[in-house]
Amino acid sequence: MQWFSGLGFSLLVGGVFTWLFLRLLRSTLGEMPRLSHRGIPSWLTGGVERLFFTVLVGLEVPGAPAAMIGWLALKLATDWNHPDWKEKAAAREFAASALLGGLVSMLFALIGGLICAGKLFSGV
Repeated sequence: MQWFSGLGFSLLVGGVFTWLFLRLLRSTLGEMPRLSHRGIPSWLTGGVERLFFTVLVGLEVPGAPAAMIGWLALKLATDWNHPDWKEKAAAREFAASALLGGLVSMLFALIGGLICAGKLFSGV
């Protein structure tokens, strides 16, 4: 039961909260610049990353926290090295917002994983 609760918290609550956080943050940045490419939808990336890292934390894999930070660094490096981000300075703010959104997403993966492992809310 705790695995269902942890995965549900991470995927559902984390997905909605991260989406709301990004929507609010990006509303302060103005209109997002048009990019020359179509990428993978952020909801899909976020869902897969929360599922993957929730399971790692839930199984108590020793390197999970380092892997989470490494994943965020890899995502940031990928975003910031894309030609569109270099040519359109305003787009860098949106890359930074994606990093913050990823951090919020990882927080929900961590909490969900701790629920799965029985370290949070185990008596509930």
